[in-house]
Amino acid sequence: MSIQYDSSRGSILATVAVVANRLVKFDGSYCAVSTTRDHVGITQEPQATVGKPVSLRKPGCNFSDKVEAAVAISAGAIIYYDTNGRVGTTSASNTRVGRALTAASGAGSIIEACFDG
Repeated sequence: MSIQYDSSRGSILATVAVVANRLVKFDGSYCAVSTTRDHVGITQEPQATVGKPVSLRKPGCNFSDKVEAAVAISAGAIIYYDTNGRVGTTSASNTRVGRALTAASGAGSIIEACFDG
């Protein structure tokens, strides 16, 4: 029997109440429109209690994950940071985070995306 370590998963202490499928920063808050790439993962579950751990999946190009859209997104579109940890297609932030694998009909839709490493 061998022990395996899944380096794509981790946790972080929430500094705000978070919902699942959002990008978070190292300080435990949501990513926002930014010119710097500062996300450490995608929340896998909601955590309403500040100071409690929330599980996350670390971004990388060897897997895809679900993330919440801020706007309608076409499958295959390049995605960028938007507000409150969601993703959009506006490149005003110049912070590309990956590519949408499925389409979003609008804000609040959950899409599958491949994230840049």
